[in-house]
Amino acid sequence: NGNRRIQKLERKMAAIGGLMTTSGDVNREQAEARVIDRRKRLEDERKMRIFNAKQRTIGLDVQALEQQKLERQAAQELERRRDQAFADRLLVTEQRVQLMERDVQRSRKDAAMSVQEYRNQMQANHMRKEWDLNDPDTLRKDRPARTTDDDPTLGPASLQKFSGEDLDYGNRVRKQQQQQANWVSQQMSEKQAQIDEELEMERIGTERQAELDERRAMMEAEEMNSRTAVNGAVRDFNQALADEKRDKEAQRRMMQYEDDEEEIRNQLTSDLLTENRAATQSHLAPHRYLKYHFKGFSEEQREAIREDQGRQAMDKADRAAQERQEEQNWDLVQEAVRRNLIAGEREVFRRKQELARQTAEEQRRQAEEARMRRNVLDKQVYAGAIDESFFKQFGTSSR
Repeated sequence: NGNRRIQKLERKMAAIGGLMTTSGDVNREQAEARVIDRRKRLEDERKMRIFNAKQRTIGLDVQALEQQKLERQAAQELERRRDQAFADRLLVTEQRVQLMERDVQRSRKDAAMSVQEYRNQMQANHMRKEWDLNDPDTLRKDRPARTTDDDPTLGPASLQKFSGEDLDYGNRVRKQQQQQANWVSQQMSEKQAQIDEELEMERIGTERQAELDERRAMMEAEEMNSRTAVNGAVRDFNQALADEKRDKEAQRRMMQYEDDEEEIRNQLTSDLLTENRAATQSHLAPHRYLKYHFKGFSEEQREAIREDQGRQAMDKADRAAQERQEEQNWDLVQEAVRRNLIAGEREVFRRKQELARQTAEEQRRQAEEARMRRNVLDKQVYAGAIDESFFKQFGTSSR
């Protein structure tokens, strides 16, 4: 007790200069606290596992798991086959559509080639009515203005017949009208032939489009029938799965109900509820108890605990008296320290006052010396100096 009182007094004395706690003590206390928290957490988890019947692991139904695995594999195989059937049907449909598109493109290409061939044969540049205006060889093909000296088309003095009248005007007009009528008739026949050809092409395109529509409708009907059949099979399979799941759920609830009844019977006949004290002792050491089967102390153990508590109370009272004595001693030490501090502060204050008094006397002496030097300068050295009265005399008289 004397050593502990001395150590406690030393810790209180060290509080004036700083703390005595080391980092090693803090780390050790933290490690112990972590160990205690970990043990509490493990104990709580163990209680949850033991006392919760729904979460307790009793075993696994291997046969049910295997059955679920086979059912899942069968469902996956059916889904794969259905996807493969849809993919095959989609591939066939895509191939048919591509064939029809190639037929349409071939028809369009043939029609375009026929139109271009007709244009090359019946609509050449030299067959146009305005070709004589656009022909680059017009001058080479035209008849010259003069062929021989006896050319009857020449006028007097070889000036190409300046007779003043056009004798071949009527024949020329008739020929032009006949030629124009031939051109109009030819253009009408060509235009009618072109119209007939366009109508024929349109008819062929309409027939091809109708054929494509009919094929597409047939393919869509086939695809709809196959989709209906697949959906019916999937619906029947889903219904079978739902019935099987419902039966399994009813069986599981029945098994759960039986397990709950068995658990209740086990709990009612267990050592925990029957208060069997023999179950509280450990098999390793008779003086040790099982924490999860502890049923309380006997009367002798309670009496020993009460006696131990009485001794602890007396020890605690003794320690409290010792601590009060230590507190009184510590108060005396603090009072002595306080008085020493007050005496030191008073001595410092007295010295400051003495220093201030000496400083004030020195300043007064220096001020007196400065005043005497200024009087000597004003009265002896600078006797004729101009003072303020010299400046005040200006402006006081008209002179």
